[in-house]
Amino acid sequence: MSEEIRFVNRLQELKALRDWCSKQRDVPLYIYGPEGCGKTRLLKEFVRKFNEYFGEKAIAIYIDALERVSLEKALLTSKTVEIAKEVIEKFIDKFTNKGFGIGRILADAISVILEKALIKRKLEDNYVLVAIDDVTRAIGLDQIESYVKWLYELLWKLQEEYKPRAINFIVTTSEGQSLDLVSRHRHAHIRLIWNLDKQSFRELFCELKPKKGVNLENTWRLFGGNPGKLVELAKQFEWNLEEMKEHYRKLFHPVVLKLWKEDLVKDLVNVLNDIDIFFSKPSASKGRLQEILIERNLIIYKNMTTVHKIEISPDPEISVGKYFAWQVPLYRELLREIISESISST
Repeated sequence: MSEEIRFVNRLQELKALRDWCSKQRDVPLYIYGPEGCGKTRLLKEFVRKFNEYFGEKAIAIYIDALERVSLEKALLTSKTVEIAKEVIEKFIDKFTNKGFGIGRILADAISVILEKALIKRKLEDNYVLVAIDDVTRAIGLDQIESYVKWLYELLWKLQEEYKPRAINFIVTTSEGQSLDLVSRHRHAHIRLIWNLDKQSFRELFCELKPKKGVNLENTWRLFGGNPGKLVELAKQFEWNLEEMKEHYRKLFHPVVLKLWKEDLVKDLVNVLNDIDIFFSKPSASKGRLQEILIERNLIIYKNMTTVHKIEISPDPEISVGKYFAWQVPLYRELLREIISESISST
């Protein structure tokens, strides 16, 4: 098992989550943000610190909804919490024949975990947190509305039955499509988490021990502070940026072909120059382009309140507009190259 990379910054976000969990909230907290921005690591760090924040008897459980086979990887608890694994394993056995992964099953088993699997812990007059990570990809867009509503109802059921001091749910996703579905209803409070600021990105860059010749300013410009992409460059591509670019260039070719077929390339060129053109000069074709780019996780709507209530200002250098941003600036650069190549070859 590879050593976990040191947790960098996020002190303001941790404080905001602590404040959220310090009292009973009416709805689950729904956090979304760019893919790879650090939602998972933030949640895990918060769960690990939960007893430090709320006392030894506090209960925090993290569920990785995407984990398919390992119970140990799917569940993380605060320091003093023990889980009766035999209870969970028996529950999981009942549903494995449905083709669900372990994390997906656990995401539906919150009440079982809290009611039957906690060892020597009482919910009454206690602080309780259940964090469900990457839920949209685990259950599917067609189920996200009903799932968030179910969580809302479960929150109040557990509150009424067990009388905890505060019980809260936090749900995360990187799927921009789910934002529209969840925001239609009153069953979740939506907040945004963003990439690292430049100083924190620099800390992570140094922590990963870049190879000689890898330039910090260049990686900042291409990744816009996204820690997941930086770790991917270091671990999967061994700091070979050209290899990484070629990998994503091949992934994006089918997207560009689709845009040619739907006569959206002209709109894409305009969006590559100004991503907020979706708002300033809306049209049916731009609306369709927006749908495709969000569906492919290439852009994200960002004009939302952040977890720590600090505004993400527009920054053209790293492809961040007022309303939208590219998930990482690298995507915009590669799409621009592909479009340019395809136009010059015709």
